Amino acid sequence: MNGSRFYRNPWGWLGTALLAVLLRGLWLDVMDVDASQYASIAMEMSRNGSWLEVKHRMNDYLDKPPLLFWTSAASFLLFGLKTWAYKLPSVLGAVGGIYAIYRFCLIFYNRQTARQAAFILASSMGFIVLCNDVRTDTLLLGTTSLALWQLAAYLEKKRWTNLLGAFFWIGCAMLAKGPIGLVMPVLAAGTHLLLRRDWANIFRWQWLAGLVITALVLLPMCWGLYHQFDLHPEKAVNDRISTSGLYFYFWEQSFGRITGNNVWRNNAGPFYFLHVYLWAFLPWVLLVPAALLYSIKLAWQKVFHFRVAHMPEAFSLGGFLLTFIALSLSKYKLPHYIFITLPWAAVMVAHWLNMEKKEGRGPVFGVLVGYFTFLLALTTAFLLVGFVFPGNMMAWLILTAGTIFLLTRIVKNPLRITSDQFVQRGLMVSLLAGFVLNFHFYPHLLPFQSTSNMGHFIQKAGIPGDRVAFFKRHGHALDFYSQTISQRIDSTAQIRKIVHDSGHLWVYTNLKGKQEIDQAQIPYEIVYEMGHFQVALLNGRFLNPATRLESLEPVWLLKF
Repeated sequence: MNGSRFYRNPWGWLGTALLAVLLRGLWLDVMDVDASQYASIAMEMSRNGSWLEVKHRMNDYLDKPPLLFWTSAASFLLFGLKTWAYKLPSVLGAVGGIYAIYRFCLIFYNRQTARQAAFILASSMGFIVLCNDVRTDTLLLGTTSLALWQLAAYLEKKRWTNLLGAFFWIGCAMLAKGPIGLVMPVLAAGTHLLLRRDWANIFRWQWLAGLVITALVLLPMCWGLYHQFDLHPEKAVNDRISTSGLYFYFWEQSFGRITGNNVWRNNAGPFYFLHVYLWAFLPWVLLVPAALLYSIKLAWQKVFHFRVAHMPEAFSLGGFLLTFIALSLSKYKLPHYIFITLPWAAVMVAHWLNMEKKEGRGPVFGVLVGYFTFLLALTTAFLLVGFVFPGNMMAWLILTAGTIFLLTRIVKNPLRITSDQFVQRGLMVSLLAGFVLNFHFYPHLLPFQSTSNMGHFIQKAGIPGDRVAFFKRHGHALDFYSQTISQRIDSTAQIRKIVHDSGHLWVYTNLKGKQEIDQAQIPYEIVYEMGHFQVALLNGRFLNPATRLESLEPVWLLKF
């Protein structure tokens, strides 16, 4: 009875299938540069026991906060140095964010809207990618969502447990990514309280108590930064001396990107994240402008017409719009920075889809626009299976069968459908696209990452880790998958000396390095050779099978 009810319930099997897609990503190799670097730092931490003073390749590290390193290092100690052990804590944090969005929506909306918002978030392409290519933003998404759920619950019910939870998760968010973990919840909650003219809650003394809780969460990291950097101004870090770890963390790494104090710049324009959203929020992306305008309209009515009943909450508007603007002002941008806004885009879209209460049906405009984005997502999936990496008949059959099934559902009743039916159709599209990504595209893409392949080879061949080095080319996945911190070689004279003094040496290098070794006439044996591609930086030449070989960089593992 219960089993048949499960199969008749679309949410049940759609959620199970989506979970399977997310879990598949746990076993995919970590990608250079960021994810593999964080995995190697966590590996090093699990071995050296330096939890408060973070090291990278045995040197002082000052860039990202330590929560990702702490959780993954603890996971390594429990489960061993495995790819899934690195990703598991962060993916659990992201899944916690889905739960938080569901519980947040239950405070202000009905169960239908809450369920839709949670599924829209979980099925967005950016979320699926972030649970595979695990970075600090994976934990940031989850912890900020948990923090805002608890903040909203506290404002509604005034329970101390919610206040404690809110500022605990804010502290965790700051440990995950930095001050953005505080700024984003403040923008979201501030927008909500200001639009409600809730002055009493804005000036509650309990916020000061909450900040004490956050400070206690941050205390171990701050102690480590102070002892590692502030007490040692003579240290050279990031090509500078007299570096304050506390100043770097609380100002330069985040706000400094807006003021220009930070050295990191990539000249990304103010509209950079608009381009990112075109793929990161597939298959729902074209619904975001309408949902955002609808929320802005409700906010406008609240401000100038004193209408309160029509806007249940403004957390999502502030959390999405103001955070989007703040991040767009940064002089250094990468695609994953904007993923912190995905949960609040999901809430706004779910609210907008249910704005027509009559018969519980979603807006016809939304259905039409949604079908167009569904088509874009499916077209991309078919291109990945049929053009970019062709030949996988199983993937082709599953994608084709799933698309035919979806089309029969759409043709049967294309427009006058409930918002639940519309979201379920979008979920089918996401499942097909996510299946192609994690079961077909990435398994065919990652073999072109030589650093992980070389690392696997070194492990399987039993090559001693302390005899492995790199020359002219390096990738952090080499360290992680060889399970050692490979030494750096700066000259052919150094290679000759090491071989002369202590015997065999295995060197990972590229064409430039190999040519220098040939010119130095140092004898070697080629033990591994392949074409390398930086898999996190996809381009048209690589995606086109006709020009793929031209985009590859030859690399070798040489034995001396």
